[in-house]
Amino acid sequence: MDNTKKMIEIKHHKDDYECMWNGIEDLYMDKTGEILPENLFFLLSGFGSFCYMKTEKSELKRMIALGDGRTKKMYEFLAPIVGFDYRHYSYGTFDKALRKAKLEIDRNHPVVLGALDMFHLPYLEKLYHREHIPFHYILMVGYDEEQACIYLHDCGRRELQTLSYDELSKAMDCSYPGLSKANTICTVRMNAEKDKYQIAQEALALKRESFLNPPRGFLGYRGFEKFIADLPALRLTLGKEEYDKILLNMVTFFGTVPTLPNVLKGVNEPDEVVFKGSFDKMSKMLRCMGEEYGNSQWLEAANYFFHASIVVEKISLIIIAYLADERDETEQLANLFSDVLSLMKQAYHKLGL
Repeated sequence: MDNTKKMIEIKHHKDDYECMWNGIEDLYMDKTGEILPENLFFLLSGFGSFCYMKTEKSELKRMIALGDGRTKKMYEFLAPIVGFDYRHYSYGTFDKALRKAKLEIDRNHPVVLGALDMFHLPYLEKLYHREHIPFHYILMVGYDEEQACIYLHDCGRRELQTLSYDELSKAMDCSYPGLSKANTICTVRMNAEKDKYQIAQEALALKRESFLNPPRGFLGYRGFEKFIADLPALRLTLGKEEYDKILLNMVTFFGTVPTLPNVLKGVNEPDEVVFKGSFDKMSKMLRCMGEEYGNSQWLEAANYFFHASIVVEKISLIIIAYLADERDETEQLANLFSDVLSLMKQAYHKLGL
């Protein structure tokens, strides 16, 4: 056996903007033979919750989230439903992280690497050495000591990619507060026996319950109602500077990936992502699953989420125009968010039928 080179053959599917789940979905599909709709695990784990917290001692005075995109929390929620075990390891040096990752490969287990800084990934031509985005994950499936590189699958590429140890060390030397430390890897053991419909049913039932019957007043529909009630006076309460920070953070996370709209970055180009809070993705996924399994309630819920995506996009455009000093129509935001809340309630009620 050549211990300087190792490759694990696994079928890979391209599904952009769900990097932390793409490799795990590959492992699930490889084991079960299932074909998943786009963004399934990402949406089941991260979409559709709501949190509104007053965080006066933090840099951001209000935390407002339409979903939970924290990788570890997403894994924690969905792992027992799908049926996989995982463990995160963070190391003080790249060499130690690479040694652990290679050991996993030697044992025939692909390993998730990240978070990574996309600035150092050469195959992402539009970002390489142009923009620091320290929030990306890849599935490592092999390595070559002689070439000093790893083999990997990336959610945005169909083909197998290579990445030099040098570039990988730079990409892994990043942290994202509350999400990931430098030189972090995640080992995975896939034991799944459920089909995708069973997984979706269980996950959506839990999401519905947490939104319609939240355990705390700052969560679910109750938190959403409090946010809507506070919103009209928020600029006066906190001051314009803090208010603007909150809106900026909000629209950033409404993006297909968390990113500033181009106009707010001073870039005179159309945005490559949309700012719809993933409601468009949820609608598409439910429609796909509803049609495949003949579930009319999921199709109706998909329609409500689609209409919510239109409203969230309008909210985003209002926020962007305000922050770009083009016009101020922020007095409309409370009513628009009320529309989103109403549509979410109707969607979740349908998911419970």
